[in-house]
Amino acid sequence: MATTNTGPGSSNPIIIILAVLVIAMLAIGVVYMMQDHRTGSERIGDAVQALPKGVDDAADKLGDQPPAKNVERNLDDAARKVQ
Repeated sequence: MATTNTGPGSSNPIIIILAVLVIAMLAIGVVYMMQDHRTGSERIGDAVQALPKGVDDAADKLGDQPPAKNVERNLDDAARKVQ
């Protein structure tokens, strides 16, 4: 009769990797489901900054932005404050 060696520590790395992947997927999902909470003045400011790129880009800035753009905008604001 053949037996396999399945000790108590043999599947721990796999479980840890799966747990990290699940947490990462949940975090990404939360970021992409966040709403755009910009004020009217922030929307207008973003539109004015986008005017050199074209009127269509500026008009897009007035609407809701995807969460990834909000994160990028907040990082840019933080970088400007640090400088």
